[in-house]
Amino acid sequence: MAYGSPRLRLAVLSAIGLFGAVMATGWWLNQPTGWGLVDVEIEAGLSARAIGAKLEQAGVVRSGRYFAYLARYRGLAEELEAGNYRLDRGYSTDQVLTNLLQAPLELIRVTVPEGLTRLEIAAVFQGTGMADSARFVELSGDDALVAELGIAASSLEGYLFPETYFLPPDIEEEEIIRHMVSQFFEVFEDSMFVRLDSINLSLHEAVTLASIVEREAMAQEERPVIASIFHRRLALNRRLESCATVEFSLGVHKKRLTNEDLRVQSSYNTYLHRGLPPGPIGSPGKASLDAALNPLQTDYLYFVARGDGTHQFSRTNRDHELAKHAIRRQERRRQAGVK
Repeated sequence: MAYGSPRLRLAVLSAIGLFGAVMATGWWLNQPTGWGLVDVEIEAGLSARAIGAKLEQAGVVRSGRYFAYLARYRGLAEELEAGNYRLDRGYSTDQVLTNLLQAPLELIRVTVPEGLTRLEIAAVFQGTGMADSARFVELSGDDALVAELGIAASSLEGYLFPETYFLPPDIEEEEIIRHMVSQFFEVFEDSMFVRLDSINLSLHEAVTLASIVEREAMAQEERPVIASIFHRRLALNRRLESCATVEFSLGVHKKRLTNEDLRVQSSYNTYLHRGLPPGPIGSPGKASLDAALNPLQTDYLYFVARGDGTHQFSRTNRDHELAKHAIRRQERRRQAGVK
């Protein structure tokens, strides 16, 4: 029996080869990407293609396009629902698609404000019933975990990024901590690491400075100005004299510090010690990190709170003292009811 002309045989062999290549590619695209769980939020209105792109970006599937093709092929593209899902990188794309058809996770919303210490953050999570504060504090100061997360410090103070998180109710304390530190490194971009050399600070020093700016500044526009004052004081080898570092040393927030407070014996008391304290005094947000890395160029050396969330900035100690006296007079007049 003849098998046809050589051209026909070549075409048949080519078709077989192409079919095999397509099958091999499909097999590879369907394979797991690795291991570990990933939380993915699927917003309402996303197409299968858009969901696939999001899953590919999260490292859950090898190809978002293949995911979308599979969803359409199985007739499931219109059945994918919005929600929060916990997906396993150890599953094939076909399995991931099946898992997305299950009910989404009921996540708990937790907001961690900027500037909180790790003790205060632990209390926030305990207040939601999601964590034991003592366990959280213990883990955030565990040498092995701190080192594993790439932090050159004695604790994770300053690296538990303040953010609004959506977390499953059964999450463990260590998972929360890992998630928050991962978010810190998401925010602290490559360009920010490059900027460290320009200001002659290490990552830990920059985060420490940003944490002080976070606790001192309330008005957004003042952060780069306050940062510039601390940079100037560091360059001049002058004490930072930050009230926020004294409060951290005392372990309490006070409306007004006394002279005795300013003499508290602590390596974090920048009224007594020159330079930056040993580490952050809380978790700075992105705005304060940006300010610490990109301070305004000013000739200010002093600032005093006006009492309304803003500060009076001064170039000389004489002007600073005059500003303090003027603000105190205004405060006494307010308290006396004098307009």
